[in-house]
Amino acid sequence: MTKIFLNGISAGVRAILMASAFLLMFQACAGSSWSDNFQLVGHDPLVDPVIRRLTGKVTGLGKVNKDGHIYSIRLEPIGPKMLPPNRNELRGWRLTVLKGARFGYVYWVHSNTSTEITVHSKDGWLDGVVTGDLFVVEQIDSKLLPAAKRLDVGEAQNVV
Repeated sequence: MTKIFLNGISAGVRAILMASAFLLMFQACAGSSWSDNFQLVGHDPLVDPVIRRLTGKVTGLGKVNKDGHIYSIRLEPIGPKMLPPNRNELRGWRLTVLKGARFGYVYWVHSNTSTEITVHSKDGWLDGVVTGDLFVVEQIDSKLLPAAKRLDVGEAQNVV
């Protein structure tokens, strides 16, 4: 009977059944301590699935100011359900660079349009950010963060 059953099933389905049986056997044999060495990790203790966020890619840089620094980037939303933001919708949100020379740097959004984000000058400048760098902008209240994570005037902070 088993031979007839297995002959009628495709190779892919048989592989899935065998893998499932193996995992079930492994979990049953391992007991309650099989996951003792696993740790949950994340990039930030404030990450919450209900926090609004926008992931994006840098498509260009804003104008250089009189001191030779850049404070704005042009953006392209990337990822599922990511749409261009409304004007000043991101004001006060936290921008974290995820890829590039400024990886891990944190800024606070001063203003935005649907295609550009400008950060507070007190958070430092965006010099070193280039086209293709990735970032996330999250609706996190800056007052909830410890003072040590805030930036001093004219400095950029690396929280990695």
